[in-house]
Amino acid sequence: MQERKPFDPAVRRLLDEQAAAGGPPPAPSTNAERVSMARGFMVKMLKSRKSIAGLPNAVETRDVEIAPGVGARLYLPPGAAKSKSVLIYMHGGGWVVGSVDILDPFCRLLSDASGVIILSLEYRLAPEHPYPAALEDTLDAVRWATENAEKWGGDASRIALGGDSAGGNLAAVAANRLCSEGLPQFLRSLLLLYPVTDHPSAGHPSYSENASGYGLEANLMRWFWDQYASGVLPDDPDISPLQIKDVPALPPTLVATAEYDVLRDEGIAYAEKLKAVGTAVTHLHAPDMCHNFPTMPNFVARFPQSNATLAEIAAWLKTTTAGV
Repeated sequence: MQERKPFDPAVRRLLDEQAAAGGPPPAPSTNAERVSMARGFMVKMLKSRKSIAGLPNAVETRDVEIAPGVGARLYLPPGAAKSKSVLIYMHGGGWVVGSVDILDPFCRLLSDASGVIILSLEYRLAPEHPYPAALEDTLDAVRWATENAEKWGGDASRIALGGDSAGGNLAAVAANRLCSEGLPQFLRSLLLLYPVTDHPSAGHPSYSENASGYGLEANLMRWFWDQYASGVLPDDPDISPLQIKDVPALPPTLVATAEYDVLRDEGIAYAEKLKAVGTAVTHLHAPDMCHNFPTMPNFVARFPQSNATLAEIAAWLKTTTAGV
């Protein structure tokens, strides 16, 4: 086995700072309390984020409703008035926490750097809305975007799907669903940032190698699964896209992974699975980073690796969604 590059000590300091600032969490007595605490931690991270180079920028935003009770935020980059590509993006957070607000800095920077309109989806969260609610919202967002893109300067023939972590899971599953009967002409690319592609019971080594101390704890990821899909078979490809038997024709796909992430191995395995069937895969691997490294505000504010990866993602997105 190849020796691992040491974990970035600056990232270790950030994670230690966050842990110290939060203090020892009280032991929740109910599952509802644990859900509330997890969501509260994400809000605290949002409020404590530092200033980020390049923000604010000239990207305009507009909050919209794509279905009853399901909202999204449009990011409209500056530039020529001609139609622009559209990325439909699903945030991470284990299908339980996370929000459009948490990913707002990342979406603003990505939209500006790529010139791509972003529709960031506020999908319904578990456990109040378990599987398949978030997946249904994702598919609704695709339909809404193709029907409404021209109203806000988008091009309905140039759609990309993307997401990070659990949002990457939703993007991957939705793409497999959409492409199961042939690659839709409008779907130009698929962006998967450290995606969830397999159930913890699969036993990928990164679950034990990176079980604690790197931001996303293995036990927390298992708990997220219990909230989202406790009654679903672990090898169902609608929750574990790595288990799909017949991979459909997919558009060019970018997969980003981090060495110190419990989701590392399933992300790498998914990239290799898509490559094996002829999908044009770009794999970005961060050998000294952890979960969330290119998307979370505090990472984007402090680390050159995060900004370099964001720039690579933007360039790839601009190229793969470009009009022909």
